[in-house]
Amino acid sequence: MTDQGYVRALERARFIMGPPRIKGMVVWSDAGLESVRLLVDAFVSLVGERHPATVLEHGFLADGPAYREVFGGYANVYEVAADLGIHHESLLRPDNLVTTLERMRTAGTDVPYIAVGGLLRRFDGRTPPLFRDRFIWPAVQLTQRVRPDRAVETLDFYRVVVERLLALAGLPALTVRTPALADYGRVTYLVISALPNGRPTVLATLYLLADGLRHALGEEQDIVDVGLTGKVLATVAMLHRDSRGLVLPAALAPVQLSVIRGPRTEPAPAARWLDALGERGIRVRTGPVAPTRSRRDRTERGWHALGVPLVVGLDRHRSGEVIRAVRHPLTRTPLAELPGPDDVCGDLARHDGRLLCAGRATLRSSLDAGGNVRAACPACAESLAVFGTVVPARRARCATCPAMGDVVFVSDEGRFY
Repeated sequence: MTDQGYVRALERARFIMGPPRIKGMVVWSDAGLESVRLLVDAFVSLVGERHPATVLEHGFLADGPAYREVFGGYANVYEVAADLGIHHESLLRPDNLVTTLERMRTAGTDVPYIAVGGLLRRFDGRTPPLFRDRFIWPAVQLTQRVRPDRAVETLDFYRVVVERLLALAGLPALTVRTPALADYGRVTYLVISALPNGRPTVLATLYLLADGLRHALGEEQDIVDVGLTGKVLATVAMLHRDSRGLVLPAALAPVQLSVIRGPRTEPAPAARWLDALGERGIRVRTGPVAPTRSRRDRTERGWHALGVPLVVGLDRHRSGEVIRAVRHPLTRTPLAELPGPDDVCGDLARHDGRLLCAGRATLRSSLDAGGNVRAACPACAESLAVFGTVVPARRARCATCPAMGDVVFVSDEGRFY
């Protein structure tokens, strides 16, 4: 985590504000806020294939006694010392679970609630931006009450949802069932990807709450808890950037197609073309006319710094010429005419596919180099640093003996973040 290039890429793309910065506190900017909205919308849409989710945001204060009744005396919370006219101890919100369940009970519903907002927790030492911040924003936390006979099946549904969401972001992942957080989860799934340096990292957590927590919450049903944070976008910036800056997947790009106009661009055909793209739902933005080739080149680099996947230049070198610049890898192609909505959607889909393939290569290289995923029989597993079992569960011949065993995730580092 020594390379801060991803932070500079996010700053150039106007996702986050640059220095000076309070340690552990990242301030998000306009493009970052829009990309977070797109990420949340995609998550809600995927969840909605089975459940009509309700999205909400809680206030920045949490009920201290209610929180401690469930979680005990955790030391990583901030207490409010000022007299705010509240008749009980308050905390700067460290988690959403207690408040969300209270809202669900008041509404008398078992549909999933998705809390989106910020959480504040104490972290000593280094806090790499968006990876282990004190102020965690965005924190996306889904909570749902389910019947015990449907609990594991529901958790697996959300596992698939999260894996699909990360794939939209160009981040391949695998899920591991682990007892590492058994005090929180009776069943714990960690969704893991890899950083450019080959180290594994957790991008999402999914739990069936441990019985102790469930009883403290006064719930008879099982509780599914799913969480992800802005670390997803930080990992995108770590894996997908080049010399020009951030390379965004189309699904999360505030601008999917930017248009560079030349001095001889005919306004009426261009306007009809832009309207057709907008009607298709393609996010398009145009800038001022670039009268010279050098100005067009600078404009293109500026759009690329913002993470825009596709740039179309009109009247780039001579009257009537259209140039399509595809970002990953950067290639420019002359076109006989303006690309229609189907052509643009195809270009964006292929762009996302290339990002996902690049991410898969990084993940595969990481797992191969670290020997993380392997089959191990029970006897051989005792000598390995088994972090958990790969989900869905698979059986294969043990890597060190002829016996059959489970496919497991091995981590010599023990628990990792």
